[in-house]
Amino acid sequence: MEDPLKETTALIDAILNIRIAMKQYVQRRIRKDKLDLTYEMVQVLGVLWRKGEMNQQEIADRVQKNKASLTSLLDNLAKRNLITRNEDPADRRNKIISLTDSGKEYEKQLEPLLEGFYQILAKNLPRQDMKKITGFLKNMEINLLK
Repeated sequence: MEDPLKETTALIDAILNIRIAMKQYVQRRIRKDKLDLTYEMVQVLGVLWRKGEMNQQEIADRVQKNKASLTSLLDNLAKRNLITRNEDPADRRNKIISLTDSGKEYEKQLEPLLEGFYQILAKNLPRQDMKKITGFLKNMEINLLK
């Protein structure tokens, strides 16, 4: 008889290993392409490219960083003129983070890296399987958030 705990542990290990491998791939490409960014900066930019402007806490939640760590990342992105911080009219303690025109343009420079990344992830994985896996993972997330 199969041990469900063992299967669950194997699944969690696979998810964590994928996350580590994804980070390592992006870091290698950043070094190879001599980009003036870190993996964490690419994460923040990616969130903003997909979601548009967001407050600092929303970004922190998406990239799983605390606000203090995120502040340093945002400082570095602002120095590179890739983002701006503006006061949130609804709450002056909050900052709204937006991409600058340079930040939006930078996405085009990263397209080859991102396309290669997505192609490698999807290699030998039919779309139907990818949709099923995505559905299973979303269900697991819902279970954890209940």
